[in-house]
Amino acid sequence: GVTVEKKISRMTCGGRQVDLIDLPGTYGLAPRTLDEMVAVNVLLGKQSDVSAPDVVVCIVDASNIERNLYLVSQILDMALPTIVVLNMVDVAESRGIQIDVAALSQRLKLPVVKTEAHRRRGLDELRETIVAVSETAPTHHLERPPIFPAAFAAECQQLATHLKSVGSAETPYFLLERLLLDVGGYLEGHFVAGKEGQLSQ
Repeated sequence: GVTVEKKISRMTCGGRQVDLIDLPGTYGLAPRTLDEMVAVNVLLGKQSDVSAPDVVVCIVDASNIERNLYLVSQILDMALPTIVVLNMVDVAESRGIQIDVAALSQRLKLPVVKTEAHRRRGLDELRETIVAVSETAPTHHLERPPIFPAAFAAECQQLATHLKSVGSAETPYFLLERLLLDVGGYLEGHFVAGKEGQLSQ
C-alpha cells in the first residue's frame, strides 16, 4: 500500500536498447526507509517488477567524493559489475579539487567516468562504458571473496539457521550481513515482526 518512486526509461547505448532504472538516492545499503529498501531490493534482484541489473552506475559527487565512495564500496562487496561516474567535476575543480581518474579506477578495479551532467559532458563516454561493461560482465550473484572475519561469517550462518528454524525463506548472505550490522534498522524490524516475505515486494 506504500508507493516508493523509481523511474525506468529506455535509452540507446552503442546501438543497443538499454533499460535505465533510476533508484532513490542513498548513501549506504543498510536500509532504514522504504525507498532505501527499494534500492537494496533492485540491486539484489529481489524487486518483483524489475530484473536484476546487468550493470550498476554509481553517481558520485566529485566535490564530496569521500562520502559517496562508501556506497560504492558496499556495491563492490556484492560483486556487481559497476561503473563510477564522477559528476560535477567542474564544481570540484572550482574548489581546487583534482581527482586522478586513472589512479582511482586502478584502485577500485572498475571504470571511472568524469561527467558534467548539467552541460551534457561525458555522457557519450558513459554510454560506451555501459555497453563495454555489460558485454564483459560475469553472471549475476558471483560467490564473492570473504571480506569479514571468520567469526562474523559464523554469526551469519547461525542467523541463517535460526531464520530457517522459524520458517523464514532462504535469506541472501548480503541481507544476513546487513541484519547483523544494522541493528534496529528497517530490515530487523521486518524480520522481528515476521514480515520478511514483504522485503521482496
